[in-house]
Amino acid sequence: MPKSPDKHPIENLVDDVEFKQHNTTFPDVMVNASGADELMWKGSRRITKVQRVGVGLFGLVFVLSGISFLTVFPREGWVMVIPVSTGFVVVGCKLLWNSVRKNDDQKAKHDDE
Repeated sequence: MPKSPDKHPIENLVDDVEFKQHNTTFPDVMVNASGADELMWKGSRRITKVQRVGVGLFGLVFVLSGISFLTVFPREGWVMVIPVSTGFVVVGCKLLWNSVRKNDDQKAKHDDE
């Protein structure tokens, strides 16, 4: 939603929040989901501590799921279990890495300009 220069900044904020809250049908829901997907998969160096903890918990769940696949399933099905559990562990490690990266103050200043 483009920002109107003749509106007060609070009005622009309200319009932006209302726009994001109305995105509940299929084509529009992709607008809201893309931000979360980008944060989780690509990572961001400008996220809050709460977001870091959330991404870290998702990563921990993936790593523990991969490890549990190896221990729970029988040895006869190892041909399918090993690639699946490896995939879970790799995705979990990626998410954990994105959650522990430090904030880059230089990049944050450059992005704000």
